[in-house]
Amino acid sequence: MEDKEFPENHWEEMKGLMERGGPRAVIDFVDGFTDELERRKLYAFCNQAFSMRDWKNKNFDALVEVVEEGVAEGLRQTESAADDETREMRTDYANMMAYNLSANLAECWPGDEEPRERRHFEKGLQLARRCVAWREELKKGPGPFSMAHWACGMHALSLGDPAAAREDFEKSLKFAVENARAEGSHAECAPGGDFSVVLGHGYLGLARTAAGDAGGKEVFQKALDAFGATVKGFPEKKDDAQFGLDQLRWVERRVLGRPSG
Repeated sequence: MEDKEFPENHWEEMKGLMERGGPRAVIDFVDGFTDELERRKLYAFCNQAFSMRDWKNKNFDALVEVVEEGVAEGLRQTESAADDETREMRTDYANMMAYNLSANLAECWPGDEEPRERRHFEKGLQLARRCVAWREELKKGPGPFSMAHWACGMHALSLGDPAAAREDFEKSLKFAVENARAEGSHAECAPGGDFSVVLGHGYLGLARTAAGDAGGKEVFQKALDAFGATVKGFPEKKDDAQFGLDQLRWVERRVLGRPSG
């Protein structure tokens, strides 16, 4: 078996196991591999494949069960790590698995109509909080912290807690600005501005608006205007800006348009 075929060559088998036997069948299959690297690759593949591809009776609960076992696998492997570098790499694997699952559970992706329940947002928030702690332990830079706090804020917003969402979005934006400056990007909410900075302003504006702060609408609109102008005037940034624009409008409609109570 060539490495380039693994783990894609196991997709049909795992898909069938999920459809017939549920998440436990997939977990048992992956755990049957004796090689630690192969198990990590398989769980990472499950995180991506079961979230992005179609399968019978697709649901978030099954995805969560499989991926959380993948997170646990990464943490178990830290215990047998031969050195600190390997231990940190295994912890980072758990960190990335948890973040990707948290992001998949978020209701922010344009066109994603998969039904989500409150428990999915609660799980997403729990995973995102763990990511913040792991990124502190691993001494990550501002970019990863911005992403983790964004996930916290997004799930808090979906859970109807705009005050908590605002706090996390403020932290996310602060780290995004810090990261943009470190990379020499335009760290302003303006045409051609750093994607994460503009997006961060948009999310903060949404949270402030949800919390009843009239100034939030102006902040949100500024982000929309910045992305809109970027689409028209910066060809190299057009696609990312359009995605950011679509994402903010999607969240505005789903979260701010949701009846209270």
